[in-house]
Amino acid sequence: MNIIDVHAHLGDDCVFDHRISEEDLLRGYRKTPVDGAIVQPSLPRFSLRANQEIHDRIAAFCECKSMKLWGMASIYPHFTEEEYRREAYRCIKELGFVGLKITPIGHAVNPESKDGMFAFSVADELGVPMMVHTGSGIPFSDPMKVLKAAKTFPKLKIVLAHAGMGMFTHQAVYVAEVCPNVYLEPSWTGIFDTGEIYRKVGARRMLFSSDHVNNVPVELKKYESVIPAHELDWVLGKTACEVFGI
Repeated sequence: MNIIDVHAHLGDDCVFDHRISEEDLLRGYRKTPVDGAIVQPSLPRFSLRANQEIHDRIAAFCECKSMKLWGMASIYPHFTEEEYRREAYRCIKELGFVGLKITPIGHAVNPESKDGMFAFSVADELGVPMMVHTGSGIPFSDPMKVLKAAKTFPKLKIVLAHAGMGMFTHQAVYVAEVCPNVYLEPSWTGIFDTGEIYRKVGARRMLFSSDHVNNVPVELKKYESVIPAHELDWVLGKTACEVFGI
């Protein structure tokens, strides 16, 4: 069974005030059974240059031979449309990244807004999944804010990071129930709500992640507690391979 962490961070975060280095990630993963990870930026300064620099750093990190690593771009949605599209295309076409990310609380963006919807349209153009932070950050991080994009771009795979974090898990489940292109990633979501996600959405629409590498043991134990053994491999890796094409 290959275990893929679909939500890891690298870099200096100017919003949440933390720092995660390459060695932090590699050292942390060495203590776990995780085989690979999709790495996205911690939130950099809101300049195009800062976004480009952290994406380049992630691309270099993904050349590491000690484990399987893939990049995910997190681009400030309020750049001009030309700037956003150019950086997205660079990350996917040149750097080999496998998805894009919107963080409503960190990017100060409403997923339903013009800039938010434009980001979804670029992911749809590129044929790569869009991950969206949900949970903390009312009102923009309510999973219901993603419903418009999920219906507008029915072929676009959308991953609801944290699956609403408990406070909005019912909304995340609803969006996934009515939109088959929506997948749930329940990091930081409690055992009871994670069990509800499994019962209503199923293992093939769930993805394992840590968000922070020191959270891996807790998240693994959570899934082992609520997912039947014969379906656990979907949550821990097979769904990720299908969604992100890795």
